Amino acid sequence: MFLAVFAGGALGSLLREVFALEIPGLSFLTSTFGINVAACFVLGWLYSIRHKVHAHVLHLGAVGFCGGLSTFSSFVADLERIAESDLWAVPLAVGLEIAFGIGAALVGEKLGNHFHSERSPS
Repeated sequence: MFLAVFAGGALGSLLREVFALEIPGLSFLTSTFGINVAACFVLGWLYSIRHKVHAHVLHLGAVGFCGGLSTFSSFVADLERIAESDLWAVPLAVGLEIAFGIGAALVGEKLGNHFHSERSPS
């Protein structure tokens, strides 16, 4: 189980760094926001298949990959940068990140349920 979390975390962290460094023109906030929302979507999808896959797969994907891909520390660092120029924008950024993250997780779960229910034998 620990190896699955380690492998997923390494892959998620590497992918986050690739997105953060290799996509030109994205600001620090846009990059972190998009990555965190994408991780929430994947987490929602994984939640939808939790009863259909082995626990190691869930740990690899949810704890490892999504944990490595998303990053609370970068989010907080982004909030500190925002606060330097506009303190009142911080609650807005927090609210948007939470709202979009929850929304992405719900969409991921719905799509996962839809995708897997269509392919399940009757």
